Amino acid sequence: MTEIFVKSLPLKDVIANLAEAFDTVYFNRCHEYQINIPEQFGSGFIRGINFDNGFGLLEYRCFFKSSLKIHFSVNQTHPLKFIYCSEGAIKHQFEEKNTLQTIDQFQTAIVASTAKNGHILIFPRNTNIHLNSLEISRKEFKKKIDCDLNHVDVNLRKLFRDLNARNLFYYHGNYSMAMSDCIDHIKTTRLDGFTRRLFLEGKSNEILSIQIQDYQDDRKKEPKRQILRKSELGNIQKAASLLKQNLSSPLTIAELAKEIGTNPSKLQEGFRYTFGLTVNNYLNKLRLEYARDQLMIGELNISEISNNIGIANKSYFSRLFKAKYQVNPKEFSGKIIKNSKKEQA
Repeated sequence: MTEIFVKSLPLKDVIANLAEAFDTVYFNRCHEYQINIPEQFGSGFIRGINFDNGFGLLEYRCFFKSSLKIHFSVNQTHPLKFIYCSEGAIKHQFEEKNTLQTIDQFQTAIVASTAKNGHILIFPRNTNIHLNSLEISRKEFKKKIDCDLNHVDVNLRKLFRDLNARNLFYYHGNYSMAMSDCIDHIKTTRLDGFTRRLFLEGKSNEILSIQIQDYQDDRKKEPKRQILRKSELGNIQKAASLLKQNLSSPLTIAELAKEIGTNPSKLQEGFRYTFGLTVNNYLNKLRLEYARDQLMIGELNISEISNNIGIANKSYFSRLFKAKYQVNPKEFSGKIIKNSKKEQA
């Protein structure tokens, strides 16, 4: 395992130290500093940018041929780190403790060491990593949060006010869809120069705001949590499959939410995010697609199809079908039969 030691802030010094450790050069584009990982170590890049009031963003998009341990050590109060892993997995360790914490894909961590102790990040070998880390210098950042903190969770309030780093802090959670979208925007932007700097500063502030909301939501007990997490999207697909498998007697929203281990609010948010539809609208979409396909096959009559999709009222079924396909089921069936005869003639 390769071990390197770097300074913490400003981020220019972090990148300069990394460049020295990798025996390479770093680049400066409008105060955003970047090193490209030399081929003998792996591939990808690490870059960092500082904003006003002790606020900065580090981005790692890299692949290492052997495991790498980076010690963020500095003889002063170490900055807070808000870490977001969107690909791969890394390990985090406080210098004053031996415990290793794994930060997996789609997970976040808020970490604060005590006094003059620092952090250690361990990158695995042969793994693609994409990681963002907000770096906050506590005393400088105080200017940015000189407004009322009373509406922020009490633990975060204490964290931001712990200017002399008396207390160790570690939080580990799954990031939300809002966080995922924000990180994707950073990942895919093609902006450059001054506009890129403005964009990154805005997105960094947005990420911090989302992280605070996510943390506060995590502090609630189920079923009071309302924010959908990236890791929960698999459950939304499971719920969609359950609807498709039970068209004749579909589960209620409450039953469906219970079946996949969430609450109705998060279930609805998941369906809107994944399919752009509410649960009931998605269910009706499945019903009408099934009805259309069966009418085209021609083996079932309209009453049988209506019963198979759990709609006993044939008039209601006909209205739904016509709203979707501009003709009622009987007219649609008639067109299929007519076209079939033409093809056989």
